[in-house]
Amino acid sequence: MENIQDFLLKLHYLDLEVHERYQIINRLSLTDELNISIIKNVLGPLFKQYEALDISKLKEELSKEKIGFLTIFDEAYPEKLKVIYHAPLLLFYQGDINLLKRKILAVIGARKYSPYGEKVTKYLIPDLVKEGIVIISGLAYGIDTIAHKTAIDHGGKTIAVLGSGISNIYPPEHEELGRLIGKEYLLLSEYYPHAKPYKTHFPFRNRIVGALSDGVLVIEAKERSGTLITCDYALEQGKDIFAVPNDIFNTNSIGTNNLIKEGAYLVTNASDILSRVL
Repeated sequence: MENIQDFLLKLHYLDLEVHERYQIINRLSLTDELNISIIKNVLGPLFKQYEALDISKLKEELSKEKIGFLTIFDEAYPEKLKVIYHAPLLLFYQGDINLLKRKILAVIGARKYSPYGEKVTKYLIPDLVKEGIVIISGLAYGIDTIAHKTAIDHGGKTIAVLGSGISNIYPPEHEELGRLIGKEYLLLSEYYPHAKPYKTHFPFRNRIVGALSDGVLVIEAKERSGTLITCDYALEQGKDIFAVPNDIFNTNSIGTNNLIKEGAYLVTNASDILSRVL
């Protein structure tokens, strides 16, 4: 017999996509104990791979790497995540999980940012973290990384949500920053620790960033930027979207300027955000 938490942990080591995990879960009648015949029936051809996983060894490896996990059935699982479509069934984490209880602002934007985008990020974040706001982003190139670093440099807290496993930080150029965040702040991933960064992972990562935030600040974004996916998820949950106005001739500003036209809060200083988030 296995409990649902152990079942979900092993399930996440099968390297499935989010929708594939849900297809399996939807076949189950979720009880406290799952017997082998039930598991074999719902997993089908995946059962042999599942059966080969030793739950004790998995937990031992996680402990050695100082990685914890929360399932959607655990009391400490964030309520803000439970309400989204295909909520993560399990979250791996490294660092201070209590940061999820704080006021959180997502700061996202262009990977190929402009000097203006960098300047604005470094201008806004110090005043935000001074008021206790935790900055969450995706550890991606560009504005994400500037946001994480600026929060840290000004004594604030930050959370990074990965599209890979916690032990396989992507992009590799950000491994040092990722390790620092995992040690001093908080790293999150719904993928097992050594999971590769498949392209399909990143939109799902964005839904976590949007769901955990109490608002989303967009610094720069092209017209069809992946950044806007995070905004869509946040809007579905009634979160406030904040956008920084920019040069109308700059392609990096089309997305943010459009957000403002569509009703996002125009931001020129931190107080524009604090008045809504705190």
